[in-house]
Amino acid sequence: MTKPNPPYAMDAPAASLMPFLLQGWRAAETWKCRLWPIAAGLLAFWLALGVLVAGEPPTRPIVGAIRWDAWTGGEITAQVERSLGPGKYHSRLPWFAKVGDDGIVRIDGRPQTIMDQEIDFAADAGLDYWAFLLYPEADTMSHALQQYLKSPKRQRINFCVILHNALSVPQVAWPRERARLISLLKEPGYQTVLAGRPLVFEFQARLDGKFPIQRFAELRRAAQESGLNPYYVFMGWNPAADFSRESANGFDAVSAYAYGSSDATFAGLWQAVEKHYWQNALASKVPYVPLVTTGWDKQPRKENPVSWEKDHDYHQQAVFPSAATPQEIASHLGDSLKFVMKNREVCAANAVIIYAWNEHDEGGWLVPTWTPDGKPNTARLDAIRRILKRENTPTRPSSAPAALPLPR
Repeated sequence: MTKPNPPYAMDAPAASLMPFLLQGWRAAETWKCRLWPIAAGLLAFWLALGVLVAGEPPTRPIVGAIRWDAWTGGEITAQVERSLGPGKYHSRLPWFAKVGDDGIVRIDGRPQTIMDQEIDFAADAGLDYWAFLLYPEADTMSHALQQYLKSPKRQRINFCVILHNALSVPQVAWPRERARLISLLKEPGYQTVLAGRPLVFEFQARLDGKFPIQRFAELRRAAQESGLNPYYVFMGWNPAADFSRESANGFDAVSAYAYGSSDATFAGLWQAVEKHYWQNALASKVPYVPLVTTGWDKQPRKENPVSWEKDHDYHQQAVFPSAATPQEIASHLGDSLKFVMKNREVCAANAVIIYAWNEHDEGGWLVPTWTPDGKPNTARLDAIRRILKRENTPTRPSSAPAALPLPR
């Protein structure tokens, strides 16, 4: 994937070349065209050096998408197959799903070829990283991360983790999980911000019903002892209140995983995210990684409940936001990039996180979806590609052929 270049920022070494550059310009003015190549050469050298030494932040914010990988087998996959089973929800299915002649849905994302293709989908659209919800290593929900790590294409898109159920393992398993996490932070392609700090999100990590403060402290200490200085981002619901509370626990910034809404339109949802999240963070001047939403419609889970959300409020909800159009998602993403670039004092990490890559039955997805003719629907990725790719970079067509061969 072509990564955005750093801006032409001038630090001390580059600035020291300015007198020579100015002399070149004056000489060119005096000698007209005879010394123009020298002046031009000095200018090119100065700009190139600026690119090399400037480091982060890049010209545009880095953009990632959340991965909730419930699509690789096991009981969780069986439950989402049921929630997405009715025909009216088949257009939300992941691109590799199968719908039998009897209408029964089967989802199996285990083959390596599926991860390899998804890397191409994401990289071709201009995404910089995926944020994987972190589950215990042996959990089926960790299979996709394992696929990513062994993919020959992984260099096309970076990754980071969202601390989640991996922090809730039994005490006897915790040292191993902690060591695993530290090793992930050292992996090639782990997404960093602010001159090399590994980007680590946290969302609803729980141990005995509470955030595991002690384990988080142990993790931070282990990272420091390994020579790492992660940038920890708490995913909550109110940026100002979240940072006031969680900064004492060692979090550097705040963000969000999603935004629930009973608005009837995606436009209303999008506007609420910008008002209640982005503007809240800006007004309170707290370090923030903006969330971009792609939707919120949990009707599949309302009609066919999943075991981990039996008592949630949305079961009583009558109205959910309408499905987003690809252009609406692209416009919302474009707003987020402008917000970050305009508000560097708040958005110091120069990063954006999208909900989500593959939250199909919650209503938030970017990944291509199933169609009856076997050709993945890439409309959402096609739309964000036009935002993320540079204007001077030709838009590459989707890497999906007319109909992808699915695993048997």
